[in-house]
Amino acid sequence: MKKLLSVLLALMLFLPAMQVAFADAPVTITFAFWDTNQEPGMRAIADAYTAKHPNVTVETQVTPWTEYWTKLEAAAMGGELPDVMWMHANQITKYAEAGALLDLNDLNYDYSPYPEGVTSLYVMNDVHYAIPKDYDTIALAYNKEIFDAAGVPYPDDTWDWAKLREVSIKLTNKDKGIYGFGVANTDQSGYHNFIYQNGGFVIKDGVAGYDQAATQEAIQFYADLYLKDGVSPSPESFTDMSADDQFCAGKLAMLYVGSWMMSSYTQNEMINGKFDLAVLPKGKVRASIYNGLGYAGAANTKNPAVVKDFLAFCGTEEANILQAKAKAAIPAYKGTEHYFSDQFNFNIKCYSDMIEYGVQSPFSPRKSLWYDAQTEMMTSILSGQATVADACNALQATITEAEAG
Repeated sequence: MKKLLSVLLALMLFLPAMQVAFADAPVTITFAFWDTNQEPGMRAIADAYTAKHPNVTVETQVTPWTEYWTKLEAAAMGGELPDVMWMHANQITKYAEAGALLDLNDLNYDYSPYPEGVTSLYVMNDVHYAIPKDYDTIALAYNKEIFDAAGVPYPDDTWDWAKLREVSIKLTNKDKGIYGFGVANTDQSGYHNFIYQNGGFVIKDGVAGYDQAATQEAIQFYADLYLKDGVSPSPESFTDMSADDQFCAGKLAMLYVGSWMMSSYTQNEMINGKFDLAVLPKGKVRASIYNGLGYAGAANTKNPAVVKDFLAFCGTEEANILQAKAKAAIPAYKGTEHYFSDQFNFNIKCYSDMIEYGVQSPFSPRKSLWYDAQTEMMTSILSGQATVADACNALQATITEAEAG
């Protein structure tokens, strides 16, 4: 026993020295993410870190969202994950269960400055796998020029679903190629908001809610804006030109938009200065879906001490302010949100205001098994191939089977 204790003590004395050695030797780590609009913010964080640690080089790697996860999965299978990477709630389970991510518990990190819902997304079996990066909510974006031309007052916090529908109908002018609202086949920035505003739910404690009357009523309202009221372009049109691009091109008077799009919107000459934001119209209750990204590390990194130190820095108040000032995203660190909103001359503050009644984006460790089925459900409804009840009940069965497996 004494010999074992001696060995353990020797290891304890050796490990800090080994970590210092890692930090003192020239080290290069890779940092992967998917949003080019946020590259200046991520580069600012990396530069601030390397200024404190001149021996460390941080190489940023930007891959578009449509390719990011394919590339990351291939890298994981080949044992060549980036040292540091953005992680999404929809993907965390796959990588954590595969043992591909660093266990961050030994950082003894203080997670109290971050939204609890975001922190919890990246905890599996009591192990922290990511440092919260940001959070996002959904707001109602509107084209001021279209409203002004029609003499319609701008949206405000008194709006409800009926008002949204009424104004969407009034502003639709198909002869001019203008639609009042975009009914996009998106969950977080689309129909999920309606579900929770109506008292429904997507999944709760492993049980799906697509068979609930409140959930189906919400989806029916959302779909009918296109199917019955005709205030939206066709779903096919969003395949050819995204809802965001159509809004920026002046084809949509209103659209539900995530805060992560604001950097892109303000760099787009077609819409910058012509739009503003309002809190989401209320249903039975107020709700805005929120989510958040995390910074994760590769379990097989050759430089775990440096990677963990960099991850810890990414979560600091300093780093959160840097990404906020670069218009990257609403920072996760409490009290730094205004550094983001201060960069804009419109009502972007409504995004952080809505966190008060924000609803964490529906999550389950097995979400990846049924996530795409939601899109298929909405496709069948919007194409007229299935009723809301039939499509939702079929999705309910799919989720129930996936969760049981």
